[in-house]
Amino acid sequence: MRNFDTIIIGGGLGGLVAGATLAKKGNKVVLLEKHYIPGGCATTFKRKEFVMEVGLHEMDGLCEHDAKLDIFKFLEIDKHIDFIQVPELFRLKTTKTDFVHPHGITETMEALIDRFPKETEAITKFIALLEGVLSEIAAFPTDKWKQNLSKPFVPVLFPNIFKASRKTVGEWLDYLFTDEELKIILQANLVYYHDDPYTMSMIYFATAQAGYIKGGGHFIKGGSQKLSNYLVEVIESNGGQVLLGKSVTEIITDNGICKGVSYVDSFNSSKKITLYGQSVIANAAIPLVKKLLPRGESDKLGKKVDKLKTACSLLSIYIGFKKEIKDIGNKHYSTFITGKNVNSIKDIHANCHGEWKDKNFVFVDYSQIDAGLAPKGKSFGAICSADYYIDWEHLSAEEYQAKKEEVAHTLFDRLEEHIPGIKAEIDYYEVGTAKTIQRFTSNPEGTPYGFAQTPEQAGMGRTPFTSPIKNLYFAGAWTFPGGGFTGAIISGFLCALKVDKKVKVKQSDLSLIDSGNTLELLRKIEIAKNTLELVYSRPKDFDYKVGQYAILELLNPKYSEIDIPHRALSLVSHPSENVLRFAMRYSDSSYKQSVKALEIGDKSRVFGPMGQFSVAPTSKGIVFLVAGIGITPILPILKELKITSPQKTIYLIYSNRFEDAAAYHLQLLENNNPNFNYVPVITSQEKRIDKALLKATIPVFTDFQYYLIGTRKFVKELSTTLTTLNVGKEDIKVDDFG
Repeated sequence: MRNFDTIIIGGGLGGLVAGATLAKKGNKVVLLEKHYIPGGCATTFKRKEFVMEVGLHEMDGLCEHDAKLDIFKFLEIDKHIDFIQVPELFRLKTTKTDFVHPHGITETMEALIDRFPKETEAITKFIALLEGVLSEIAAFPTDKWKQNLSKPFVPVLFPNIFKASRKTVGEWLDYLFTDEELKIILQANLVYYHDDPYTMSMIYFATAQAGYIKGGGHFIKGGSQKLSNYLVEVIESNGGQVLLGKSVTEIITDNGICKGVSYVDSFNSSKKITLYGQSVIANAAIPLVKKLLPRGESDKLGKKVDKLKTACSLLSIYIGFKKEIKDIGNKHYSTFITGKNVNSIKDIHANCHGEWKDKNFVFVDYSQIDAGLAPKGKSFGAICSADYYIDWEHLSAEEYQAKKEEVAHTLFDRLEEHIPGIKAEIDYYEVGTAKTIQRFTSNPEGTPYGFAQTPEQAGMGRTPFTSPIKNLYFAGAWTFPGGGFTGAIISGFLCALKVDKKVKVKQSDLSLIDSGNTLELLRKIEIAKNTLELVYSRPKDFDYKVGQYAILELLNPKYSEIDIPHRALSLVSHPSENVLRFAMRYSDSSYKQSVKALEIGDKSRVFGPMGQFSVAPTSKGIVFLVAGIGITPILPILKELKITSPQKTIYLIYSNRFEDAAAYHLQLLENNNPNFNYVPVITSQEKRIDKALLKATIPVFTDFQYYLIGTRKFVKELSTTLTTLNVGKEDIKVDDFG
């Protein structure tokens, strides 16, 4: 039995800020995050040379009346995180208008009045309303009981909040303005909060929009993962612990009082561990929290939240470019492009649900700032638009991939119209949908925003930090004040202050929990030119199957520029071995350079196992078509086949540019299985694997199943070749690491 002051479920920004705040105040904190990366939507991932920002386009505020300033000062975020102000709020392109919205109250007023002089009085009133809400919200009570007490006095004490609460964003725009193009401009970045101006809370919109205008938009240099990682450091340096790859399976109650949680390893759920605490903070989707509770408490929570509406999701296309996009003529950080079917703000909601050929979207060009996401001369960018889980959930795997490709190329073509030449500079791209967000965050319908910011579900109507179950609290997008980076940060901090008051006896000498996934480097072996095998100790209870992979995280890597400290690597070792073996090519990346600098005895962390790349039961023979370091999952598969199917005919056709670069080449040559046929292909001396080589090697094509491991181009070309040789699709298995 382990007792803590506070247990936190979920490592998004709300949970991380709550944990860091409580840890600094002397609480013994343990945070459980199901993913192997902390941060939720405040994360990055690596593809090729690019660090790809998952969620942050720009953060509002960092100005007077911004509650984040005090939070950043308390947690010393301002001393450790580099915030870069972006050049302007946004550029909007419609069929009629090309408008650049500047930062600054005065600058905004001047730009809007210059463009729409007939609307001068209305513009002045609108900006004053935004400013007024921002200044009043800082003094508005956050406790539910204080809010209820202040209700009769709101019109006098908070006149702008009172006025804002009387109409939605769309209703306010219609009330003040007659020019439809001006209305479209004033809510152009609505997708940062919601998908319909006529159901969008004016209070939430005004607070955020005033922060953007007054303080400017800011990006975290190196990506939002820097902030998440720093908050983990604050928790751990103050005696707390962050356990990654741990999924909470139940919230424990006793006589209606929350007492603790049980969790399992996210990748190996055989062993359940129970922790107890004086309080539990759920930084998770509230509908999911309901499912973790016993029946009685679940029903109690359900009465509060079951009828609340969920916000929209987002589709993002993450793009690595061959050059800096500013060098081909783009001059703006974020460009909102409106569909041809949008002629007024009444068209916005239908447009969000419409066809991709007309849907509104934003393109963010990170080359306009020193973002730290790409090597010199290259850049990273993102396309983002409203999205809905229902549009993807019933598609097969093949239909899902095909639709993602169709959407990507549709939006690329539309972007090309506004930034000529941009398509030719795309080096790599990846599409994230509502289904992607649901997969990685578990948020229902894939929403990053929690409950929708409608007037009934915003402000005083927002889900409070306290739950109907004693000692269970909420932090994050699903609670007060709402979604977005700012909302989650403020939520985590305010929730922590409330919880801290309730902690009676603080645990000070509690030892850390063994995460069970730390391993020690035993050997480094050069297995080919510029190719290294790492041999690690095998953690207890780390069970896996041949063909699976794991995430190897370097602790305290020596190099970190434009990189992340973990990689997905195939397990070269067979499950029967008492060590874990990984292999990789050297490169100039910080991760690979840090691997090169590892010393025997250094510690790393492993998360997994993952993946299902294995040989299906079949009476047919097996042909492996492999390129480069794709050989790594094949080694344990070959060993397993030798044990289980010694009579099966196997061909391994293995392509490398040079013989000395072929990993495990000598080991494969020495394989003494009479049914194993090794065919090395050295492309500097002969042709690549093609139809002629396959015909000369394989006796009867339909007698075999084919396993393709290599880059996207490699597997695509060979899949097409095999199809022309009458190999059925059911006999072509692909592991695309490109």
